[in-house]
Amino acid sequence: MSRRTTWTALALPVGAAALVVGASLLPRSTTDPAGGPQRVDVVQSTYACPAGSVVTVGSGQLEPGERRDFRVTPEREVDDAASDAGRWTTSRIAGDGVIVTQTGRESGAVGFFAGVAGKAGGGGLVVGHCGSIVDDAWFLGLGTADERSSTLILSNMSDTPAVADLRLWGPEGEIDAVDATGIALDPYTVRRIPVADLAAGEPALALQVARRRGLLSAVVNDGSTATFAGTEPIGATAAPSTDQYLPGVESGRRGKTLLLLNPGDRTARVDVESLASDGPVSDRRLQGVKVPAGRFVEVDVPTSAPRGRQALHVSSDEPVAASVRVEPGTKDYSVVEAGAALDGPAVVPVELGRSVSAPRLLLTAPGDDASVTVTAYDDRMRSIGSADTAVPGRSTVTLDTADVTADGDVAYLVVTPKGRVVGAATYADGSLVSSLLLESAPTRIEVPQVVPVD
Repeated sequence: MSRRTTWTALALPVGAAALVVGASLLPRSTTDPAGGPQRVDVVQSTYACPAGSVVTVGSGQLEPGERRDFRVTPEREVDDAASDAGRWTTSRIAGDGVIVTQTGRESGAVGFFAGVAGKAGGGGLVVGHCGSIVDDAWFLGLGTADERSSTLILSNMSDTPAVADLRLWGPEGEIDAVDATGIALDPYTVRRIPVADLAAGEPALALQVARRRGLLSAVVNDGSTATFAGTEPIGATAAPSTDQYLPGVESGRRGKTLLLLNPGDRTARVDVESLASDGPVSDRRLQGVKVPAGRFVEVDVPTSAPRGRQALHVSSDEPVAASVRVEPGTKDYSVVEAGAALDGPAVVPVELGRSVSAPRLLLTAPGDDASVTVTAYDDRMRSIGSADTAVPGRSTVTLDTADVTADGDVAYLVVTPKGRVVGAATYADGSLVSSLLLESAPTRIEVPQVVPVD
């Protein structure tokens, strides 16, 4: 799930919300008596958003906060017009980026952006999460050849310097990237790095961003005008693992490309299972897919594989990172990242300042039967409709949110799970598409438990 004026300028930092928590000020906590992590209330959240004439920023929350401050980079100005932490607001702000800080216990502050790239950059629709602090972020499906253009966007969200290291992989192995270590950002600055400056002429790439210090946000803008057309923000996918889910995949017989990175030193064997409306289905051509050690591969999903709306369950004998690129037509594409099951309510934007249709929700129960409640709110945080949806175990259901949003001017939706659910929202503007992974709004966070040493 950040960008700006032309699509190469749409500044996109992405991730969970960057959380600033003062544990000594948080009496409400859950402590493990054995000395494990404790969960504490979030009292302040910070995230970075794109800025520019073609980008709309939407800011909201689960519960009213105390204050919301906008800081525009590089001028470091504060926009008071969008500072109401008890409303959904949309803004277009000139500058390189926007850093938003909201205070308020368990308010669940979130930010999103939307825009359409110019034709020179691919012309696609983008909808994504405003960016957050990253520690170790993995991005799959970049390219610097065949009229592809990928740009890494780093944002420093604090008043101290930030530093990051980068690693890149391609089909032939890890790439000796140029000037990829010790990348420094001054306080409250945005830096756009064309991936071609790191590794030119590469049609398929995976990228790791490792934060050394500072409150650093990262996302990739990807655009194409030849091999496949369109533009999409590539958000961080889940860290390499042996079991993961890619929710919100929808296309016909063709147009799906599985993206797999094996950063380890042993060959990984990957099995892919589709969790569709009728339950799990497998295709033998996606069983035992070999990913050599230290390689990034792109695998065309065969036409014999299950079609329609689904989630992909990716399992492997060695940890891999996974995403899938979906090309439903010839004008745009989306990238679906691996995501965690929701552990609380998730906000889904509807009002983003342009004629984007109400999103379609694709919800998957990876294990047992589950359900969700989807509630629609106007920009004053007033509930104006809701719907309950059952999600049978090991299957995917589709919810057309137009049914929930028909009774008023809906600004956003809140998806509240009961049971284990992963999901994504699909947005459309004519033939343009974008996918948004559902992420729980930040209300509580695990922190290390500090105990006296005898």
